[in-house]
Amino acid sequence: AEWIVPFEVVFDPLPFSRLPEIDAVRLALSQRALGTSSFMLYAFGLHFNPELPSLDIDTILRYLRAFLTLYERLKHSHGVDPARSLSGFIEPFPKEYVLLVLDARYRPTLERFIDDYLALNPTRNRPLDLLPLLSYLDEARVRARLPSEKIRKRPAFHYRLPDSRVDEPDWSISREWELWLRVERLANDPKRLTKLTRYKIRRLRGPVMYWLRRLWRTKPLLSNRPMIAVTGPDKGGAPAWMCTWLALKRAGAQPVRLTPSMFEDDPMLPPFDGLVLGGGADIDSARYQLDSDPLWEQEELADESDEYAVRSPKRQLSRLFASMLFYLRRSLALTSMSVDFERDEFEQACLDKALKEGLPVLGICRGAQFLNVALGGDLHEDVASFYGEVGRASTVLPSNRVEMVTGSLMGRILGRRALRVNSLNHQAIRTLGETLRVGAYDSAGVIQAVESDRDALTVGVQWHPEYLPASRTQQRLFKALVQDASFRKR
Repeated sequence: AEWIVPFEVVFDPLPFSRLPEIDAVRLALSQRALGTSSFMLYAFGLHFNPELPSLDIDTILRYLRAFLTLYERLKHSHGVDPARSLSGFIEPFPKEYVLLVLDARYRPTLERFIDDYLALNPTRNRPLDLLPLLSYLDEARVRARLPSEKIRKRPAFHYRLPDSRVDEPDWSISREWELWLRVERLANDPKRLTKLTRYKIRRLRGPVMYWLRRLWRTKPLLSNRPMIAVTGPDKGGAPAWMCTWLALKRAGAQPVRLTPSMFEDDPMLPPFDGLVLGGGADIDSARYQLDSDPLWEQEELADESDEYAVRSPKRQLSRLFASMLFYLRRSLALTSMSVDFERDEFEQACLDKALKEGLPVLGICRGAQFLNVALGGDLHEDVASFYGEVGRASTVLPSNRVEMVTGSLMGRILGRRALRVNSLNHQAIRTLGETLRVGAYDSAGVIQAVESDRDALTVGVQWHPEYLPASRTQQRLFKALVQDASFRKR
């Protein structure tokens, strides 16, 4: 039966700091081994046995509540193969048991907790299997209920949710472990855990009202305007949001702001017709590889006058707005270049939804970089050294000249061969992601715009078009996004 029954590779207990060693073993196995998605009957899994910091009932309950609260989000993030969901090897906990455990009034003794678990979960086929732990704590009680079940007692949970992707070259066990750490972080954040468990209970007890609330708060029923989701950080980002809101309104859209904390209680994203990935903090470098390959080679293009040979009133308006924006950014926006891990995860979910549903996407500054990384590309962490004698002004004013690639979609959208843009970034796209091509570059050869060959409009710009409201050319980016969203919304 070996063509169906998997071989198991089992390790002695290890500190998680040694996970890279297991990744090395996985790399060796990948030459011959097959993973979950290799065949429809391969319901293989990667199992973790995370040791608990304490074996008292309060600790066990905290961790179990955290897992039950995050279950749907974890399943989505792991990308669990449908074959495993249908196989019965990771059947979800029954609703009756989830409501029992999440109830704040549930404060059982260890004996009562074991009896309740065995009554509703007399099986190893749970995504978080507690039978090894309960056997370690009271083997006689467990064996009285399950005399012949194969159980090896140990002071740890048996986490069974992740797929085995041993045959995928870019898969890492550390990635799956990082998702488990969400449970640990929530279990050790009592205030947030209480809030999320209450929300989970309301959702389980009133699914009709839950969906009505979601519909009411996210989708305007009396508007034919396409809804464009604009992502941003939890803290700061107000100037960018206000400017993007204005640009999208002018283009005929209904903008809605999405931030990670808005959906920490509710992992289900709202419906939207298009997506703007906004600017902000750096992207976690763990999402891409860094080395010293040269920048993209710029092409020879015919020189043309740029857009900002503008009338004096328009130029003065731009300068006035830039001054106001400078103070707004200083007072309301975050100045730190630190990584926002929660935002990375949240925007990945938003982008996955847009790509899956064939929706148009516009990436702005960080958003363009994130689009590139999500499609398999990588970044320069600091581009200051690439400018040298060329010079590069960091400003909200349109001071940096960029040139469109001949025949590019970006050139057709903007209607320009060259134009001047602002520049507020210190990172830039290095190697292009899949389906992406260069749309524009600057005088130093740094990529300033990317575009995709997807059917839906998918573009990213390194500058901030929302900060240039006096420019009709920059407004065309938002009009193109809204027009494509309207076309697909019909």
